[in-house]
Amino acid sequence: MLRLNQLYFRNYFLLFFGTIFVVSLVGYFLLEKIEISNHKMMLQNMINQFIVSTHDIKDSQKRLVAIRSKTSVRVTIVDLKGDVLDESDRNIKGMENHLHRPEIQQALKQEFGESVRYSESIDTNMLYVAKKYQDYFIRMAFPLNNIKSKFLKFWFGAIGLFSLSMLFSIWISVRINRKIKKDLVAIMKSLENMLNKKYELEFDESKCCSEFNTIAKQITKVSKKLEKREKQKTKYAKNLKALSKKQSDIISAISHEFKNPIAAVIGYAQSVKDDHNLSLGIRDKFLDKVINNAHKISMMINRLSMAIKFENDTITPELTEFNLAVIVQDVKDMLIQKYKDRTIIVAVDEIKIQADRVMIENVLTNLIENALKYSEGDVVVRTENNTLEVIDSGIGIEPQDVQNITKRFYRVESLKWDNSIGVGLYIVEYILKIHRCKLKIESTPAKGSKFSFDLQPLLS
Repeated sequence: MLRLNQLYFRNYFLLFFGTIFVVSLVGYFLLEKIEISNHKMMLQNMINQFIVSTHDIKDSQKRLVAIRSKTSVRVTIVDLKGDVLDESDRNIKGMENHLHRPEIQQALKQEFGESVRYSESIDTNMLYVAKKYQDYFIRMAFPLNNIKSKFLKFWFGAIGLFSLSMLFSIWISVRINRKIKKDLVAIMKSLENMLNKKYELEFDESKCCSEFNTIAKQITKVSKKLEKREKQKTKYAKNLKALSKKQSDIISAISHEFKNPIAAVIGYAQSVKDDHNLSLGIRDKFLDKVINNAHKISMMINRLSMAIKFENDTITPELTEFNLAVIVQDVKDMLIQKYKDRTIIVAVDEIKIQADRVMIENVLTNLIENALKYSEGDVVVRTENNTLEVIDSGIGIEPQDVQNITKRFYRVESLKWDNSIGVGLYIVEYILKIHRCKLKIESTPAKGSKFSFDLQPLLS
């Protein structure tokens, strides 16, 4: 049985027996009071009728006996000294003086005197009513033992009524208990499912208590939130795992990217230091290698630094006016020193633009060098309809990589051999964005790529 029902039955039994006790106690005294009041009025009326119908009280013995036999009322005639003159129930010889009886004393002061006391002669409580008439007291008494019988009848009736109520309450309680138990089992099962991360809950509408429907709705809401949170957690864990792998790849790429030039710098510098017999030509060649690799390290550091500044949004372009063709030519001349066996075709109009010169030079360097790196043919840099284009006929980019290639540290799976740290195009897109331009990428795998951006926002 549910704890709720145990409490209910215990409290109900306590209330039941407590009520029976109180009702019995109150009922008895109330019934006694009512009976005494009714019999008092009856005796008063009988005394008055007796006085009216009796001419000589001294000759009323037969009348007293008749009253006793018909009504069970005891009648006593007492003189003013308290001596009993006549009695319906007993022989007056040897009877004690009645002058100090409460009802007699009270009758001396007011119309009627009354008292309730135990009568040893008939072994029961009696109601006495007395009235002074001429030189006599007429006293009538009625036994109160019938009050007990009426009370017992009332008490057994109350017990029966309460018992029927108790049985009905138990029947109702058992039915409610079954419904409550069914709803509680469903709620407990749902909570266990939630603990086991099973969030598909179904509740039948409770016909017992609306509170259970409210609880069920709240549990369903909590379940949906937990399910959503669990999905987010799973997704977050998956993304975190992918990000962790990506970061590991990036760290590996950065490490490998820095490792080669640092190793070259250390190797060439060590050779110059250890071999004092090197000719000037070889020494200069080794020193050039050291300087070139140092520049390469410096450039990679600058790229990473710039990517971090862009990410933190802590860089502002310094706008100046300059000739685009001149910048393109400067970039070409610089890259040709590195890619001496390659051809860069420049067809750029003499256009003056207003932008951050260093940033635009960085954009052009990244785009043209990428074209050189991932192709073997000629690279074309041209302007057409106020748009600058860098075109190559290299390996191209897969469609699924085009939309991600400008993300920070993104590396194309098929180009892992390149060990690029993946910030070049991210920097390009960001620089163009803060200059109100947009990078456009068109590529076909195995045929080549075209990177372009609109020059209209930069025109002075």
